[in-house]
Amino acid sequence: MRILNMIAKILTFPAAFLKGFWEQLLCKMMGCPVESKKIFQSGEMAGHIEHEPFPTAAKSFWFCFVTGFMMFLTGFVFAVPAVINLFYFDTASTILRFFGIFYLYVALGAFTNMFPSVEDALMMWEKYKGMKKGAKVIFAPAAAIMYIGSFAETRGVTFVTNCLLGAAMLLL
Repeated sequence: MRILNMIAKILTFPAAFLKGFWEQLLCKMMGCPVESKKIFQSGEMAGHIEHEPFPTAAKSFWFCFVTGFMMFLTGFVFAVPAVINLFYFDTASTILRFFGIFYLYVALGAFTNMFPSVEDALMMWEKYKGMKKGAKVIFAPAAAIMYIGSFAETRGVTFVTNCLLGAAMLLL
């Protein structure tokens, strides 16, 4: 595991915990047994839970997509008030500025932990290759983004880009 990814998981622990919660909830809903519920661990599965492979390509795709989409919605819900507070209100009050920065931290943490684990992405991609041509065309853009994003998250690229984005927002 890359050291930068471990640092990212430690610094964004609320979002990593939330990502593990969404994964566990979807495994329960889809009837997939969970092997290990440890969310905070060192290794490739930091911020994710370990579960059995999904039996179908559709379940594998929707598991990766829905958990990422829920993290995106969480990030969006926290980013909007943070941006409004930091840019459009007069934040002379230290308390209001603190809440704006805290919301920005939660939003960027959710955006950092948005992609599936590499193991889930590889499983989804292998099952995706076996799909019919019509389904491949429909699911291709989302599957490619999740596949590439999982490798970017493992190498800490999402963390670095979100840190740069957050620094730019605070310095403007």
